[in-house]
Amino acid sequence: MSRLLARYAQLIKMCQRRGCPPEDAKELVQEAHRRLFEYQRSTAVRDVDSLLRRIVINLSITHFYREMSMPSRFERIDRLDKRGILVDPSPGLEQVVAAERQLDGVMGLLNAVSPRTCQIFIAQRGGYTYEEIATAFGVKPRTVEKHVASAMLVLRDLMPAGVAVP
Repeated sequence: MSRLLARYAQLIKMCQRRGCPPEDAKELVQEAHRRLFEYQRSTAVRDVDSLLRRIVINLSITHFYREMSMPSRFERIDRLDKRGILVDPSPGLEQVVAAERQLDGVMGLLNAVSPRTCQIFIAQRGGYTYEEIATAFGVKPRTVEKHVASAMLVLRDLMPAGVAVP
């Protein structure tokens, strides 16, 4: 009995080395045994192990080509929609262009403040903390706060109606 189990395990490993997933390898080995028993009904087999190995190899080759030729599997549209695959999370071209126009407008308005205030404001809007900006510019965090506040005041005063201050 242990010899049969060892042969079975060896054939499964052989299938897996040839690229079959474990579940498919077990099915291929079982199919190989079925074919061997069917073949033995009509013909005497001298070397069962060699024939079994050859059957497994042939089945694994057939399995490989069948997997390669199968078209990709389609999922139902409601499943894809639930997983959020159908909607592209990145902004569309119109949104990007509108954001660039708004940024250009803000940069034009920031010409009314000093270049340093403009740089500090852009850094703050870029996500840097007051402490990081203060370290980079060699000033105190309170000075950074004042630069950001003055830039916000200028933007609020010069921004056209209907446009939100960033």
